[in-house]
Amino acid sequence: MDADPDQPSPLFLDGTRFLHRKDYASALRCFQAELARIGNTGFTEHRMGLLTHIGNLYAMMDEPVKAQAAYNEVLVLQREDADPRAIGLTLVNLGNLAREAGMIERAKAFYLEAKDALDLAQDTQAMAVLLSNFALLAQDEGRLDEGIQYMKEAIELHKKTGYEAGLASTWGQLGRLFELKENDPDAEICYNYATTHFGSLGDPYGEAEALRGLARIYERQNDPELVLRCLNRIVSVHRRFGIKSPEADIEWRNRLQDIQAGLV
Repeated sequence: MDADPDQPSPLFLDGTRFLHRKDYASALRCFQAELARIGNTGFTEHRMGLLTHIGNLYAMMDEPVKAQAAYNEVLVLQREDADPRAIGLTLVNLGNLAREAGMIERAKAFYLEAKDALDLAQDTQAMAVLLSNFALLAQDEGRLDEGIQYMKEAIELHKKTGYEAGLASTWGQLGRLFELKENDPDAEICYNYATTHFGSLGDPYGEAEALRGLARIYERQNDPELVLRCLNRIVSVHRRFGIKSPEADIEWRNRLQDIQAGLV
């Protein structure tokens, strides 16, 4: 008997595992093969999910044209399915592509249309995601205070839903905004919250990025001991998860160790 095309196959499960490991190329191959397996079997939720995964992967692999094509394809299906939450999130993804390409007005248009959809959906978690992207747009335009307010609103919504991944990333983004304003005390608080949440989630990449934020703060405060403590924690986190530490982290740590040892 043929497999039910509406049900995820081992290909899909393999893709999610590769995605969790940040092996984007392998994940993309799996999701594309799964999409070919189900064919044009109708506007199923599974098909829309695959297209979204494919769009996200292309975006993370810095292939915005292919990402946009996947998002546009899934948006057509979502509009036929009349799911305002899904439509809103895809519009956020399209807005992100436009923002990252420097097309600010186009990004705003996508985000505003997304807000209309998410207002209709009355989905707190999705609205928090949108607010954090409004914040990033404000950051890109140098409107840091406005970005901080958006991030704070997003955090409150994530607290209501208990969405820890959203809290982790938004605390980290808020820390970056405070860092850009040279508000080190608030930046430190935010990065510490982000580190804690990413640690609870078992996300070594997010935890390492939050620790880098802390290291930058301590370096600006001319506290090499705390900087080294953060960099050593990054290496420890990577080792615990069997991940190779980026050369930039190792070089940063080695440079500070040499300075402390009087070798520089």
